[in-house]
Amino acid sequence: MLADHYLDFYRMAYNLLRNETDTEDMVQEALTVTMSRTFVTNPYSYCVKILYNRCLKLLSRRSYCLPGDLPDVAAEEDGIDEYRLQQLRELKAQLPPRLAKVLDLYYADGLTQTQIAEQQGISESMVKKLLYKGHERLRKQLIDIEKNNKTLYNE
Repeated sequence: MLADHYLDFYRMAYNLLRNETDTEDMVQEALTVTMSRTFVTNPYSYCVKILYNRCLKLLSRRSYCLPGDLPDVAAEEDGIDEYRLQQLRELKAQLPPRLAKVLDLYYADGLTQTQIAEQQGISESMVKKLLYKGHERLRKQLIDIEKNNKTLYNE
C-alpha cells in the first residue's frame, strides 16, 4: 500500500534535501518505520510526517555539523576559512576522549542520541549532557581565541 506512494514520498523528500542519495535513504527509513508500527490508523499521513521530520533533522545536522571533520571544499562553501577549520580540529583534539567520541558519533557518523547511548553503554540523558558539554567547551574556547586575537590586533 505505501509502496504505491513511493514517488510522492521521493518528490517530497527531494524538494527538501536536493540530494538523491539522502532522499532515497530518508524515504526508505520513513517506510520502514511506518511499516513497523502496528498502531498507525493512517499509514500514508504517518509516513509523510515521519519523512518530513527525518528530512528536517538531516538538514539540521548538516547546518550544525562540526566543520573539523568536513572536507575543505564544504568549508569554503559554508564560508569557513581554513584557519578556523584548523582551530576547530585542534580544539576538538584537546577535548576529553569521551566528549570527542560522542561529538564524532553524532555529527560525523550521523548516529542518533539513542544509537550513541546504546553503542557507548550510557543513558540517553548522558549523551545529551556530553553533547552539550562538548559544544560549550568548543564555543567558549573559540570565543577566547577571538578575544585574544582582537586584543593582539588592537595593541
